[in-house]
Amino acid sequence: MELWDIYDENGELTGRTLERGGVQAPGDYHLSVTVTVVNSRREVLCTLRSMEKSVYPGVWENPGGGVLSGETSLSAAVRELLEETGMSALPEELVFLSRRKAEGFFMDVYGLVRDVPAEELILQPHEVDGAKWVPIDEWEQKAKVREILAGDYTDEFFAAVRRMVK
Repeated sequence: MELWDIYDENGELTGRTLERGGVQAPGDYHLSVTVTVVNSRREVLCTLRSMEKSVYPGVWENPGGGVLSGETSLSAAVRELLEETGMSALPEELVFLSRRKAEGFFMDVYGLVRDVPAEELILQPHEVDGAKWVPIDEWEQKAKVREILAGDYTDEFFAAVRRMVK
């Protein structure tokens, strides 16, 4: 059983938890993370959500997931990256890019620069069905129209990702 901490509309912990998949009360939020991994060729790593997923099955995204109760968003980003791709990273290697407030959740977005061939990734069964590197221009264009799920969709976010690989 996974538990999520519940946050208020200002992103402050309420001291309450909820079992993952449970119904949140109005005004309650949980915290999720995603990691935008870019390589030296100016490509962004995208993973394919498993067809077994209840939400957005078969959709490309950046690796990430829910923050567990008692976990920081940074430690969750490191954990989710490892779980979904087999890619290990030290917390200090990740760069905080943004926090987005959405309906019922906050999304903390981190960036990482890493050169790893997609075929060397170890994909998590039942979570990830594929992985590929997408040129940053194509990724940004598809993310803006939600063909690829990214952690944020603002011009400031896309500029921050581009700055990671000058």
